[in-house]
Amino acid sequence: MYETEKNNEFKFSLYQEDLLLCEKIFDADQFNPFTRYSVNIRSILPTSIIMLQKILSKKKCDTIIEVGNDFYYDVYSYYKSQLNYLPKETKKYYEYNPQVIEQQIEGRTIRGVECKIGLYINDKPIVERNFYVDNFNPVARWSADLLYGVIEIANNIYDKIKYKDVKNMWDDYALINEKRFSINQIRDFSPMKREEMLRTIRN
Repeated sequence: MYETEKNNEFKFSLYQEDLLLCEKIFDADQFNPFTRYSVNIRSILPTSIIMLQKILSKKKCDTIIEVGNDFYYDVYSYYKSQLNYLPKETKKYYEYNPQVIEQQIEGRTIRGVECKIGLYINDKPIVERNFYVDNFNPVARWSADLLYGVIEIANNIYDKIKYKDVKNMWDDYALINEKRFSINQIRDFSPMKREEMLRTIRN
């Protein structure tokens, strides 16, 4: 029922249209197969989007990031310095200046720069959400706040999956000891069949 290849990965990604702004990857093989393929993080998406909207619209952005051994690097200054090497006539094509758009959603006018967050396993989407950032600050693309914000959200996702994984292990334990199923039989259950068997134990 589940994929058997090794090196499964979860990816939490932030895009501005098709441009990847930031991404956190963590090992999916540390979780049981049933957990890996039944992840549900929809409850934490609204607060995650609000956090990212605030970061991406900050007027002042800290673009200095620690890269180890007390060494700090200003990634935005590096980007600007690279632009200065380009001929003036081509420089405008490489400058980061995302387009502000307007959308009518449920009778409301939404204005801002279009972004997207998504959680993926092995590049297959688990969930994706588009959102819009009003007063988008292009410098935020290189900000430390954005990096740490994405890491914080990814860590919250990790904790949610871990909590679910522990619950699923206890459910497996109950199915093995109460219903005498083998672990291989349990892993072949569909989610509906699994829940049906657990319900008979709880009742």
